[in-house]
Amino acid sequence: MKRVINLCLLAMVIAFSNFANAAGKVSVEITNSLMVNVSLKEVAQGDKLYLKDYYGEMLFNITLDEMPSYQKYFNFNNVPDGIYFVETENVFDVKVTPVLKNKKGVSLIENSSIIVFKPQVNTEKNIVKVMYNNIKKLPMNMAIYDSKWNLLEEVVNNTDEVFKNTYDFSKMPKGAYQIHFTLKDRIFIKKVSI
Repeated sequence: MKRVINLCLLAMVIAFSNFANAAGKVSVEITNSLMVNVSLKEVAQGDKLYLKDYYGEMLFNITLDEMPSYQKYFNFNNVPDGIYFVETENVFDVKVTPVLKNKKGVSLIENSSIIVFKPQVNTEKNIVKVMYNNIKKLPMNMAIYDSKWNLLEEVVNNTDEVFKNTYDFSKMPKGAYQIHFTLKDRIFIKKVSI
C-alpha cells in the first residue's frame, strides 16, 4: 500500500512540474486590439502551434524544430467574431488558450487557459507501459489495435486519477500496434512496434 501511495505522489509531482514548466514556456498576449502574440521558449523538435476556430477548424498549424524561442503574431482583422483557441502541443501536454473576438477587438478570457496532459506510453522489449494523469477525473477510454484494426484490449470510462497499466505482448506477433486514447473531446494515438 505504501508503494502505491508513493507512486501516486510521484505521478502528481511529475504532473504539476510539467504544468509549471508548460505555463512558463508559453505566453499568449494581446498586443493591440486585433493582434495576438504567442511566444514559446525552449522549443523542442516536434512541438506544435495551432490556431483553431470554435468548431475545431484549423486556421494555422506548424510543427517546429528545436530552437531557443519562437514567436508568432496572429492578426484577427479578417476573421469573424467568435471564440478561437491558441494551442501549443509538446510530448507531454497540450495548452489551450481561448481568445474572444468581437466588435471591440480581441481579448483573452481570464483564467480560462487549460492544460490537457497526454497519455504516456513506454515500450521495453515486449512490454508496453501506459500511464495517464487524469487530475480532473474525466472519463478516459483506451483501445489497443493491431495492424489489421482488430481490437485487442479496451478500457471504457476510466476515471482514476492515475491510470497505469502494463501489457505483455510477448505472445503477440511482431509488428505495429496503435493505442487510442479518447479524453473528452480529444483523441491521442500512440504507435508502438513490437
